[in-house]
Amino acid sequence: MTERLYRWTKQRLRQQVAVVKGEKAPSLVLRNATYLNFARRKWLTANIWIAGDRIVYVGNEMPAEDKGTEMVDCKNKLIVPGYIEHHAHPFQLYNPHSFAKYASGRGTTTLINDNMMFFLHLEKKKALTLIEALDQSPASMYWWSRYDAQTELRDEEPLSNSKMKEWLEHPLVVQGGELTSWPKVLEGDDSTLHLMQETTRLRKPIEGHLPGASEKTLASMALLGVTCDHEAMTGEEAVRRLDLGYTTSLRHSSIRPDLPKLLKEMQELGVDYFDRCLMTTDGSPPSFYEEGVMDHLIKIALESGLDPIDAYAMASYNVAKYYHMDHKLG
Repeated sequence: MTERLYRWTKQRLRQQVAVVKGEKAPSLVLRNATYLNFARRKWLTANIWIAGDRIVYVGNEMPAEDKGTEMVDCKNKLIVPGYIEHHAHPFQLYNPHSFAKYASGRGTTTLINDNMMFFLHLEKKKALTLIEALDQSPASMYWWSRYDAQTELRDEEPLSNSKMKEWLEHPLVVQGGELTSWPKVLEGDDSTLHLMQETTRLRKPIEGHLPGASEKTLASMALLGVTCDHEAMTGEEAVRRLDLGYTTSLRHSSIRPDLPKLLKEMQELGVDYFDRCLMTTDGSPPSFYEEGVMDHLIKIALESGLDPIDAYAMASYNVAKYYHMDHKLG
């Protein structure tokens, strides 16, 4: 828990500073790297020093101490951040571990996963221990906290407020939702609304599930705390969400392979600013991923005529910034 609460211990932070000061050797140096700098929205060239699991220096210098350092010459190569799938349902004939292993081989190194299977079928302590164990894998793995099941349950007791609260407060849980029972919330379900308020208090975003929602419904759900939605099926619906202040996730899945259509229609409607747009494959079956995970969606975005910086940002930096993790991801 300490590692994730603070990410790096005091000792590891001191070791990282020692690498920059030349007192310790970095693990890896990417020389002559042309990398995508989102702060400046430019491709820049630098030497990138890595110590363990962290980039510690980006600049013109080479380390004074390099005993044991792996050196990789990146001349004529482009370096981008690891991709992030922010809306993973990792139980479609695969599991979080096997999906992360496959996805990371295609550049998707961070997954933000649906917790429903663990939430419904495991005792709370065992479930939270399991997500902490999965956090030790090479890929970065975070989780949502559901407020409700995907469909109605005969016995709603497993979704108790106290159980949900512990999930929401866990440092590996970075959002509430996805919220499928939004009609009940609009009709007066204060129990779920309380959990949404708790999520907001914890400064964590809330993912909607709002297919076909009208402008007034979207406005109402935004007032109640929903910050993002992935259910736009047309460019007009995506723009409507952007106009109302939502972060809008553009879906391309086995059931809704909409990304080319969404991007085409959005551009026809005059959208040329994509900083509040993300992308997701939304838990598709294994056969869908034969062409890739987020790397495939980036390819579609590039083929749709987007600026490459926007195409990569929607699968990396935009996601990290939305989840307040851009100091360590993206």
